[in-house]
Amino acid sequence: MCSPVSLPAAATPRSTDPVLYVDDARYARLWSLWKQVSTRDTAAQIDPEGDITRLLCREARLMDERQYDAWLSIFASECLYWIPRNAEPGDPRIESGIYLDDRRRLTDRVALSRTGYLHAQIPASRTRRMLSNIECWTLDDGSLAARANIVIWEHRKGITRAHPAMQVYEIVRDPAGAMVLAAKIVSLLDCDAPQGNYAFLL
Repeated sequence: MCSPVSLPAAATPRSTDPVLYVDDARYARLWSLWKQVSTRDTAAQIDPEGDITRLLCREARLMDERQYDAWLSIFASECLYWIPRNAEPGDPRIESGIYLDDRRRLTDRVALSRTGYLHAQIPASRTRRMLSNIECWTLDDGSLAARANIVIWEHRKGITRAHPAMQVYEIVRDPAGAMVLAAKIVSLLDCDAPQGNYAFLL
């Protein structure tokens, strides 16, 4: 299996730091990732060591367990988290989405969930994610990408809901050599239908 590309060392962002990495080129790369991976029909590469599968399953488990510090550590210091609002997403530079978060915004969401004042999460949603059909490829620029199907089961106040989706990932190496996510795209099956308030992290 090919190794993912490596990223340069970068300081952990603080909520007061300017976001300097989200520029025109980064948005273009995110859209290119979606276009290349979501419709890719070439045979997937084998994951003989199971490294990618373990990474993606661990990310899902940490979200279900609300271990958000550990969950954030799975993401690169310069990452994007995109939930498009259309089944065929357009360029994120000109099309709004359900979410389009950088690392700082993800950190803010985690901090908000800990305040105890997020009324839409009192009580907190209980979730279980079922991940399947994991495939991975080396893209034209040498980066590593993966996709998987997921059903996010959410239970809150006696109501259980299912949120099926396809997820697309860009995987890189951090300065210590560990695999991390540089981008994650959650394409909800019903993304173009009226959406509720996603107070929990999808």
